[in-house]
Amino acid sequence: MRSLFILITLCSSILLLAEEKQSPQEYIEKYKDLAVIEMYRSGVPASITLAQGILESNSGNSRLAIYANNHFGIKCKGDWTGNVIYADDDAPDECFRAYPSVLASFQDHSEFLRANWRYHELFELQTTDYVGWCKGLRKAGYATNPKYDVILINLIDRYELHQYDLAPMPGGNPAEPMISQSVNNVPVIIADKGQTVSSIASQNDLRDRHIRKWNDLPNDAEIEEGDMVYLKPKRRRGAEEQHTVVKGEDMHSISQQYGIKLKHLYRKNRMDRGTEPVVGEVIYMQKKRSREDTVELASPEPKWEEKEEEFVNPYAPGNEDKLDMREPTPIVKDTGDIPDYHTVQKGDNIYRIAERYHVFEEDLLKWNKDLNPNHLSIGQVIYLKPNANVPEEQLAKEDQVDTTEKLNEEEMKSLQEDITVSGPVYHKVVKGDTVYNICKRYGISQDQLKAWNKLDSLTIYLGQSLQVSE
Repeated sequence: MRSLFILITLCSSILLLAEEKQSPQEYIEKYKDLAVIEMYRSGVPASITLAQGILESNSGNSRLAIYANNHFGIKCKGDWTGNVIYADDDAPDECFRAYPSVLASFQDHSEFLRANWRYHELFELQTTDYVGWCKGLRKAGYATNPKYDVILINLIDRYELHQYDLAPMPGGNPAEPMISQSVNNVPVIIADKGQTVSSIASQNDLRDRHIRKWNDLPNDAEIEEGDMVYLKPKRRRGAEEQHTVVKGEDMHSISQQYGIKLKHLYRKNRMDRGTEPVVGEVIYMQKKRSREDTVELASPEPKWEEKEEEFVNPYAPGNEDKLDMREPTPIVKDTGDIPDYHTVQKGDNIYRIAERYHVFEEDLLKWNKDLNPNHLSIGQVIYLKPNANVPEEQLAKEDQVDTTEKLNEEEMKSLQEDITVSGPVYHKVVKGDTVYNICKRYGISQDQLKAWNKLDSLTIYLGQSLQVSE
């Protein structure tokens, strides 16, 4: 009987933890407006941002998303000068970017795509062509999974994310503040891009201190786009009797949502100022809860977050806490001529050749039918353009007949066959190789690499021969 009780208690605890996780539908509802805003700013379809966010952050439940607002797993590469956080990935304690807000993560994701040559062609597609975007992301090597495009398309279709690619800009014209119906009989506005405490106060013939006091804002806090701003004092009682806390909420956001003064919200729930309730706790907003009915409080700071504070990037100029709606990074496409072929030199591999000439590995394999990416020899010729190895006489003869559509269909159907090598393929480790790059290059997972080579760890060494296909 005791064992049964323990088992029931354990199962209940597991179910409770499972219920606290944010579902994909909740993720979409919470961030769809941010995805649409970012689409209008950067040109990345809202459906792509949402689908990748769901996939990469486990619907906002990943540790990086919860504690660093990093929804796309972007690492501290390039010229990143913001805050950082450390987590295990391809190697222990890898550096990831930490953002002050989810919007900042969405913006940095777009900038990452706009700044990398591999994704430039995607911005020539319509924002409604989510299928083309998904296939382009896979071809560009965004993820190692060869079915990455299929996974994204299925997510978009399942949750009908493509509807947001046609959505209007949330909030209408940013130049005109959107006046909302009053909340709890108190007038409010929704802050637009660029609005501050001072600008809102000035537009409404108020003082800064009024806006801060009525919205429970500290002196060093600033208003962000989308915030609800009260133009008169909130009430002593909330608009509803109770509220059940969901993930991402705190006492201040509940106070703003229902138009109740923050100090009265704490008093009605017999809580100390500054404490926060756990997810799932019921908060009273009209009557005061009994002394016996105590609020379960959330831990003020996870243990591992203490370590995070040690790794705040010291090179960040000023450690800015806000990323505003700046102009997107311009897409600069290569204008230089690509030669017809490349002659393999010492240290070359298929990935480095692709990066040097800004062509995709998949295209190199298609244009060089007999190319084995694992066995390149010094002096070997690799063609960098379609038909570069076809004699001009043959090309002139083919130009007499319009076979473009037929060729495209055949190429699409035979693409997988073109890049398949009969029998196992082996890769010889050269200087600069990493497990991550090898897996990305051959479209395999790290578990497959370990299994095929009977590796106990993911440590590799120069000259090692690794099986990279079945």
